[in-house]
This record gives sequence, C-alpha cells and structure tokens, in this order.
Amino acid sequence: MKTTCLRMLTLALTLGLLILLGAGQSRASLEIHCIDVGQGDCTLIISPTGGTLLFDAGTNGRGNDTVIPYMQSLGLSALDYIGSSHYHMDHVGGIDEVVNSLGIDSVRVSVLDRGWSYTTITYQDYANAVAPKRTTIVDNQVIDLGGGVTATCVTVNGNGALSPPFLSSNHDENDMCVGLLVEYGDFDFFVGGDLSGVNSSSYSDIETPTAPDVGDVDVYRVDHHGSSSNSNTNFVSTLLPEVSIISVGSNSYGHPTQTILNRLVSYGSYIYQTETGSGGTIPAGEGEVVGGHVVIEVFPGYFTVDGDFYDLGISGVEVAAQPLSLEISPNPFFGETTFYLGGVGGRDLKLEIYDVQGRLVNVLSAVGAGQTLQAVSWNGRSVAGSPVAPGVYFVRLGGETGNVPRKVVRR
Repeated sequence: MKTTCLRMLTLALTLGLLILLGAGQSRASLEIHCIDVGQGDCTLIISPTGGTLLFDAGTNGRGNDTVIPYMQSLGLSALDYIGSSHYHMDHVGGIDEVVNSLGIDSVRVSVLDRGWSYTTITYQDYANAVAPKRTTIVDNQVIDLGGGVTATCVTVNGNGALSPPFLSSNHDENDMCVGLLVEYGDFDFFVGGDLSGVNSSSYSDIETPTAPDVGDVDVYRVDHHGSSSNSNTNFVSTLLPEVSIISVGSNSYGHPTQTILNRLVSYGSYIYQTETGSGGTIPAGEGEVVGGHVVIEVFPGYFTVDGDFYDLGISGVEVAAQPLSLEISPNPFFGETTFYLGGVGGRDLKLEIYDVQGRLVNVLSAVGAGQTLQAVSWNGRSVAGSPVAPGVYFVRLGGETGNVPRKVVRR
C-alpha cells in the first residue's frame, strides 16, 4: 500500500510536471477507470474530448450500487458506447441497471456485444434493457472515441479458433469474449474479460492466437481475475505489460492464483489489485492491493496509475533463462539506497536511472560473476555528481539479454 507521504509526493510531482509542461494550460488526457466492483470487471474509458465507453459493469446490483454513483461523481449522465465482454453475471450483470437508471436514450451510439445469446435470467435482463441500441461487434472493428483514442476489437467469438454457432452449449462462454485494444498515441491498453488461455475439457486457448493482434502494451487488464486458466506464457510474453491490473473480490475460485501473479512479475509487470481476493499474494515490492478503484491517466510522454508515474516507451521485458531480479532498499530513501541484483550470471549489465520525463540521470555498472545476489549503491546524485531533486525515478537493470524496470523515490 502506498503511504500518505508517497501519495503527497506523487501529487506534488504531478502538479510540478503540469507547471513545467505549460502553466495555465489544461492537460487533456485519456482516462481509464478500472472500477472496483468486487469479483467482477468494469472499465470506464473517457477520451480527451469526452467520448465514453463503459466495458462491463460487474455483477447484479453493482450497476446501481457502484457504477452509477461513480459515474455521477465524474459528472457523467450519458455514455457514447457500452460494451459487454461476454454474458457471465460478474461482467454483464450491472449493465441493465446502468441503462435503466440513465435511460436507453442516454446511450448515444450503441451497446456492443458478441451477438448470439445465453440462457440465464441475468442475460435476459441485459438483452431486454439494451435491445433498442444493441449491435454485434465484429473482428477488427474500430470504435473512435475522439481525441485520438480508438478501441479496436482484436478478438470475438474465439478469434477464428472456434466454429459457429457461438452458443454456450458448443463452447465455453469465456472462450468467446470480446477483447479490446485501446490506443492513444504511444499508449496501449488491453481488456478482454475472461478470455481463455488453456486447452482443456472446458476451455480453448484463445489468448495465444489473439496475442499477435494485441502486441506490446503498457497496461494489461488481467484476464479472468488472475485465474490459472488465463494469462498464459505466450500471451504475457507478447504483451509485456509494464502494468497489470487485476479486478477481484472475495471468491471461491482462488483468484488471483499465485502462478499468474508470479508470471506477471517475472515479465517485468507491476501489479495493481482492486481487492485482496482469495488466492495468492503479490510478491513483495512487485505490486499493491489498492483496496478500491484504479485510475489511469495518459499524458504526452507518460502515464499515471493511481498517481504513480510511468514513462511511455518502457515496458515489461522478456525474461532470460536465468531471470534477472532487482530489489531496492530503502525505498523511499534520503541519502543513499542499495540495488540488490539477482540472476546476473556473468552478463555485462548496467543500472540506468531516469527521471519521470525519461531523461537519463545516472548509469551504474553491474557486472556479475554468478547467480549470487549483488549490491550496488546509489547516493542520489546525477552522473555529474549533483544531488537529484526529491521525486520518483525509474531504475532499469539490463543489457542485451533483457531488462527489469523498477521505481525508486528520493525524499
């Protein structure tokens, strides 16, 4: 959990950056609100020009109790688009409540889903509520939200791996999820509901054929709440997300699983989790349980997640056969901190330190002779020997065989 001091520090840094980028100017940005709906998913996307897309809305009751109040807090009384990843209750259950509360005419364009049908009362409530605006999304369809923001359908009804009819009696509902790639300049975000990632008696691996259509992303809205049947190695190693967001609540499925938490971390991703869940624990220093909503804002050259800064262009990285590791202590620090390096294995590596605007601050050598842990200290100074200002800095351990990014705070 972030401390109050760190929250204040990142807030001050935000204000300072805005001043540097142009005093008196409003900074238009893409906003992505990963709304905490417990064991379910709900994502609200707002473009710089005010275009809106609500993708899923949690389970029954969450539309009225959580999504509508959250939208009202943002001053929203209408939406351009509503999207449904698939027809399971924890994703589609709150959509009819949102539509009934706002009125169907408040949906300016359409409600998009995978078509076909499902057999539950929850689905029928959804279908009845959205009928006047309901449209079937198609593969490669581009939703233009304005201001340079697009959401492209990169998978629907199995991405070519399944055959019609696309009904639950023929395929698992998760296999047929709609997946969206949201793009804004150099920023990329993927959300795909419960998209399946294994071949089993229940599921078909849809993540693997979808991965090339997604590519490298900055933020990954983790499939199926961190289930072991999703986020397979092919998928994660292709997306290489710098940030992974897990939407989860108390559950009987063991979500998120330790296997997936470890996999995301091993590929250089920092995890934000809406709630504790009922499964594994995020490895120390590799993420946090927010205990609420997770908000992403995208600006020229960088983006923030709940106030934490990330430079655009730095991503999670593929791991070598002997994975690198990087721990920082103390963090935050005042005079000096130490970088503890693992998995160096004789590789010629270096530690690069950048400020939040992507400017190189210092380079420290890190040449390893084996797999034993190394320690390299930083005295909080630039390459010229001057003390750096208090704030958030990005540290990258790497070389030709891969990189591991981390954040460090100088007080």
